[in-house]
Amino acid sequence: MPDFSNFLDIQTKTSWGRTLADFASFCDPQPASVILDIGCGPGLLPLIFTRAGCRAFGMDLDHALLSSQMTSNLANADAYRLPFQDGTFHLVTATNTLFLLDAPLLALAEWKRVIHPNGLLCLLNPSELLSVQSAEKLSLERGLEGTARESLLNWASNAESHARWTEAETRALFSQAGFRWLESVIKVGPGFARYTRAAPLDPTCAFSP
Repeated sequence: MPDFSNFLDIQTKTSWGRTLADFASFCDPQPASVILDIGCGPGLLPLIFTRAGCRAFGMDLDHALLSSQMTSNLANADAYRLPFQDGTFHLVTATNTLFLLDAPLLALAEWKRVIHPNGLLCLLNPSELLSVQSAEKLSLERGLEGTARESLLNWASNAESHARWTEAETRALFSQAGFRWLESVIKVGPGFARYTRAAPLDPTCAFSP
């Protein structure tokens, strides 16, 4: 089970905060958009969106992560059972969440349910370039220490034990879940993270378990 006990430090005292800001720019929401960030942890990404003029909400299964709130619109909820009505959000995001789930297709189907028909899904997950070996190499090159080094190596270890989807694998996953692929870029060091953007297809194309 991944250890997120120092998630607040990871979001605020390492380069991960800059990564979330970069990811928010990739998402490029329109002003006043209603946004849901799934697996938000302490809530830095919803705060970034709020500061950009959006109405942002965050949710996480781990209630303890929500205790140090950066923004008030955070809720304790399950990624497979979102407490929101159909078509509520213009944008749904998730960073380093989908790759940890045992049933990603079921999760994507539920996330699709709450996205407006003209809305978007933007994800950040480990790319196939992330490994403990490659993370150790980057850590040495950049002289990372303490929380910065530990968080990078933990991310790599979690990726090795869960999923590191290629672009083709991500495309296939989205297609199965009823999404239209729009864009993919790799970021973070030599490309450890894959940012992806997709749009919901017609509801009749949705994944059925």
